[in-house]
Amino acid sequence: MILTFTNELHTIKDIYQGISQGDDPRYAVGAFLNDFFDYHADERQSLLADPIVVAAQPPPEHWQWALFCAASVEYLCQQYGLDCPAWVHAPMYDTALSEPWFFVPTALHNPAVRERYERDTPTPFTRRNIFCGSRILMHKKSTYKTTAHHIMQPA
Repeated sequence: MILTFTNELHTIKDIYQGISQGDDPRYAVGAFLNDFFDYHADERQSLLADPIVVAAQPPPEHWQWALFCAASVEYLCQQYGLDCPAWVHAPMYDTALSEPWFFVPTALHNPAVRERYERDTPTPFTRRNIFCGSRILMHKKSTYKTTAHHIMQPA
């Protein structure tokens, strides 16, 4: 599945399907976030509603992304006052990875980075043993404003 920017919705279900078929996960998540925040912001609930479809015995990296998708839906619903789909809280998706998954490999070797990710990652992710920090699902324009604000502050 190749993701393109069209009038077509990039739902969380589509994103996970693409990842499980070889799409670059960060590109896929980026396409979803573009739809969520910009291109289809008026259809946010529809972007989250359909459950992802996971193979009976998915490879570990696909399972990580499956739980990431569930955590993302839960987090976005909390942040934007949306109804959280029931599938997100099904026992299959409301479980923790057996090993912590840090989005930044440096966290495995640098205790300060690890502690920051453990501290700053939102609960829907940490409950699933995923550590991605607090900015992983920020709107790109918010990220720009936050970064620009910090850059412009006097030392």
